[in-house]
Amino acid sequence: MLKNSSAEFYDRFASKYDQLTSDRRYDEHLALFAKILEKHKVKSVLDCSCGTGRHVIRLVQAGYEAMGSDISAEMISQARRNAKASGVDAEFIQADFKKLRDVYDRKFDCIICWGNSLNHELEERGILSALRSMRSVLKDGGLIIVQIRNLPKWVRERRRFLPMHSHKEPNGDRKVFIYAIDFFKKKARFNVMSYLESNGKPTFGVDSVDYRIVPAHDLKRFVVRAGFRKAEIYEDLRLGEFDAQRSENIVVLGFV
Repeated sequence: MLKNSSAEFYDRFASKYDQLTSDRRYDEHLALFAKILEKHKVKSVLDCSCGTGRHVIRLVQAGYEAMGSDISAEMISQARRNAKASGVDAEFIQADFKKLRDVYDRKFDCIICWGNSLNHELEERGILSALRSMRSVLKDGGLIIVQIRNLPKWVRERRRFLPMHSHKEPNGDRKVFIYAIDFFKKKARFNVMSYLESNGKPTFGVDSVDYRIVPAHDLKRFVVRAGFRKAEIYEDLRLGEFDAQRSENIVVLGFV
């Protein structure tokens, strides 16, 4: 059974995950992904940190041959439920993105690693192993799209809290999430505090997970060291110019 600290976090958090994100955000992502995929004539896509599958579902609906993998068994289970509820036939497999060749005997036009997932690998060798694994299941001429948070900016700003996420369900149930962040020398610990009210009964929880603090120039360097011939760095899927002082995200496109 696949287990590490991030897998255990997402196994615990899978039932809450979709409550943190909106359909609108995924719809916006699809439109931006599609521009990149069309430009590079992509037909087959593997989302190797697919979470609850909402990017994969939209890519399949848009006509792509899209599949998803994730290290968390519970996230994969939720992805399958989401696909069924959407009437989408999509394949989801539990897999460590450092060992994709153990799972897939085929190659893809594009690999997506989204959602601040790569820097769950806390050591440089883990990041390189993951990128080399992604490279191994890409066709000649393929590309990866990797996104992580610009955590060095957050360290400089001493940003310890993210905006509270709160909403009320039509039946009156309340969902409240608060992020508190602890910074260490090379990593950041995200503590997700949740207040979930169902039928008037509240439950409280705290789930924590660590991320390596990876500067943009290091991520670009890792991609090249992993065997990609070229890497381009942007601040978002609109391919805006990255600014280390201003940009909230780091997006790297790596080309085989």
